[in-house]
Amino acid sequence: MTQLWQAVTALVGVLVLMSLISVVLGHLATRRHFAKKVLPALPEPAPKASILKPVEGAGPNTYETFASFCRMDYPGEMELLVGTIRQDDPAVAIVQRLRAEFPERNIRLVFAELRGTNRKTSIMEAMWRNASGQFLFFSDADVAAPKDYLRRLVPQLAQAEVGCLTCLPRGIEARTLGGKMIALHYGFNYLPQWMLAQQTTGIHWAIGHTMAVPRAVLEKLDGFKNFLDHLADDYELGHRVSQLGLRVIVPPLLLDCVMPPESFAESFTRMRRWKRTIRRSRGLQFPGVIITYPVFWAVILALLQPLARWSWSALAAVVLIRWLLAAELQHIVKMPDWFRAWWLLPVVDVVEGLTFFGAYFGNSIFWAGRRYRLNRDGTLELIPSKKPTN
Repeated sequence: MTQLWQAVTALVGVLVLMSLISVVLGHLATRRHFAKKVLPALPEPAPKASILKPVEGAGPNTYETFASFCRMDYPGEMELLVGTIRQDDPAVAIVQRLRAEFPERNIRLVFAELRGTNRKTSIMEAMWRNASGQFLFFSDADVAAPKDYLRRLVPQLAQAEVGCLTCLPRGIEARTLGGKMIALHYGFNYLPQWMLAQQTTGIHWAIGHTMAVPRAVLEKLDGFKNFLDHLADDYELGHRVSQLGLRVIVPPLLLDCVMPPESFAESFTRMRRWKRTIRRSRGLQFPGVIITYPVFWAVILALLQPLARWSWSALAAVVLIRWLLAAELQHIVKMPDWFRAWWLLPVVDVVEGLTFFGAYFGNSIFWAGRRYRLNRDGTLELIPSKKPTN
């Protein structure tokens, strides 16, 4: 047993070292990606762009995030489509308010028919067929756009070899414990992981904060009709674009994403859902994620050797290195709540590790107030809610 324990301790020690190396490489890849680059020029005349916002319900910041897309200074023609399913959805009132405040903008409301288990994908399928832009920009409801959003992104999407463009988020207005954890996850775990993947295997998927495609490319895929039941609609879109032989690119632009007022338990559940989604989508590539959380493995090492001073010293050193690297990366991330949230980063690492292993246990997820069963092929089945009996 002693030899086995020593072997396990040695293995965990290797995982600590590998995780530290992975984090350092991710930070270097991020710095390289966000270094100043010469971007392609905006085509003349500027092509028409469609902003598509699939939504159900609304939060206190939904109007402002939508309004940010109406304040853009794009020189070409643009339209904003807001899509939902229910006629009485709060988004209807928001669209009416937007039309009143921005009468010069082409703002339209699209009602979608539920055609698959993934409600969001059903909305996006209806929206793109109602859009008229040459370039289609799908964006989550909690994302706010800078004024130069289209000026910066359209030239990159217009490149002949590019079939999909996707942008990563920066968490803002993180007021609760759970919100701060998600914001730290976005800026200091998720971002370096993506940048490292881009430098090694390349990016062959997308993320919903922005996933933009030329209309002609989406027509080749027949829209979203072939994955209406999949949970990871963003992954599926990017993956299928990549299968056409086109590139999926990630511009050096972080989009402000308003953090919900979540508790610790709610953020834990959300990260577990993401891990289960990634596991089903990425398959054999998913296990590599576990070597990106050094604090998690350092905690395991300390628990394996609780009486050894060196194990706790190693944990302290790893936490310090993690903080220093993140503080250096903050000049790129520019997370507004960093000074109130930085101390939580080691906790986020531990939660990331726990939710990674949680992805292998259980196949149900809770999403937008509904519970689903996640199948092996990444498709969803709605689990009916239990109604009380008389």
